[in-house]
Amino acid sequence: MKISVVIVVYNKSCRDSLTCSTLMQATQRPDYLLIMDNSTEDYGNAQYCEERGWQYYSMKGNAGLAKAYNAAFPLIREKTDLVVWADDDTVFPENYCKELLQSAEAHPDDSVFLPFVQSGARYISPCIAGKYRVYPVQSADELEGKPVTAINSGMAVRASVYDGYRYDETLFLDYIDHDFMRWCRIQKITFHIMQNVILKQSFFSDSKPPRKAALSRYKIFSADFRTYSKKCGNNPIITGLQLLKNRVRIEITCDRKE
Repeated sequence: MKISVVIVVYNKSCRDSLTCSTLMQATQRPDYLLIMDNSTEDYGNAQYCEERGWQYYSMKGNAGLAKAYNAAFPLIREKTDLVVWADDDTVFPENYCKELLQSAEAHPDDSVFLPFVQSGARYISPCIAGKYRVYPVQSADELEGKPVTAINSGMAVRASVYDGYRYDETLFLDYIDHDFMRWCRIQKITFHIMQNVILKQSFFSDSKPPRKAALSRYKIFSADFRTYSKKCGNNPIITGLQLLKNRVRIEITCDRKE
């Protein structure tokens, strides 16, 4: 069973990517590594990948996450059984590939494999999907009987799933993962939680960025949140109130020094 890892990098050298370094330092590595480059400048990633035998594809600018994912899959479809999606700043543990292979073989009826992802002191994935927000958990037991969702980074999916699915390109960056998990629930596609695998990631909302950076990020988030909420049939007034709450939080918590 072959594992392909797709890493989407944005304005960063692969040399500085925690994802690249931790994956390739592991004893058991993925069979294929594909770098999808959303950078707006040249960071020398094409040459870096060529020197290491990694596959490289430039999106010629920041095309968004959904478009990068959709462009990536045809490049690896014929050579992989499991697709792992990853951001460029995720710390993968030594046991990731080993545990993934064991889980895929032990649970042949499951098609999505989810590790725990930790940001700071809390788990951010997997979590419970609410109507207007997600609810974190501290153990897999809390997910029993609940609508489960998860973030992209570290998620592994059987390649056959993508024979019937493409990511929604009206979503630029956020809720792409939750939209996919929502589709899986509708299609009765089942998942397995790899309880012995914990990834670490710095979640943007857990930091205290400068106000200007936070507002720029909020602009992307708000557009994607409105799009996703509309797909789910959510009340647009409550959606707007949720966004207002986030906007107020920026004004209260973010550093005004630019």
